[in-house]
Amino acid sequence: MKRNLAIILLGTVTLTACSSKTDVNEKNFGMAIAQYLEKNGELCLRINKWPVDVTEMDLRMQKIRTTGGIAKQMEALASVGLVSGTDAEVEQTNMFGKNTTGQKYKVKRYVLTDQGKKYYRESEVERMTMDGKKKVMQGDICYGKKVLDKVVKWEGPMKFGDYQEAKVIYLYKIENLADWANNSEISSVFPYVGKNIKAAESIEQQGAVKLTSQGWEPRGLN
Repeated sequence: MKRNLAIILLGTVTLTACSSKTDVNEKNFGMAIAQYLEKNGELCLRINKWPVDVTEMDLRMQKIRTTGGIAKQMEALASVGLVSGTDAEVEQTNMFGKNTTGQKYKVKRYVLTDQGKKYYRESEVERMTMDGKKKVMQGDICYGKKVLDKVVKWEGPMKFGDYQEAKVIYLYKIENLADWANNSEISSVFPYVGKNIKAAESIEQQGAVKLTSQGWEPRGLN
C-alpha cells in the first residue's frame, strides 16, 4: 500500500514538473493577461497636459456640451480638491509655439493641489515633433488600476504555420480605487470613469495572446 502511494505521489510531482509555459491552460493565459494589464491597466482621466488653461471659448462651450468640456471637468476636479484655479494671462502663440504678435489673453489656469499630486502619474510616450518622433514624459490624474480577476474562457489557439494566437475572455478588478472616482460630479463630466468602475468583475473583456519561445505573451505589448 505504501509503495503504491509513493508511486502516485511521484507521478503527481512528475506531471507538475512537466507543466510548461507553452501549455494551453488558464494559468498561462492568465499570466499573459496579467502582464498586459500591469503595463496598460492604469485608469486615468485622459488629461495629458498640465497645467490646464481654460479659455473664454471653453467657458462658452460648456453651455452647449453635454458634459461641459474641459471647463466643467476642471470645476469637478476642484470640487474634490484635486486642482485649484487662478486667473492668468498667457501669450498668444502660433503653431510653432512662437509669440509673433506680443498679444496675451486671459485664462483660468488650473494646477494640481497636494492632494491631486498623489494621483498624478507620468509615463514615457512618443510624440511627433518638427524634428521627428521624440520620447517625452506625459502625465495624467489616475484613479485606480485594472488587474486580472479571472480568466473566464478562451478561443483557439489558432495556428498560422508556426505562429499561434488565442483570444482570452477575462474579468478585471480595480486596485487602489480612489474615493473621489465615485463622486457624482466626477462621473457626470468623466462618464467613462463610471463605466470602468461598473465593468469591474462583471463585464467580460477580450485580450489576445501569442505563443513565443518564452511561453504565452500578450499580443501588442512592446
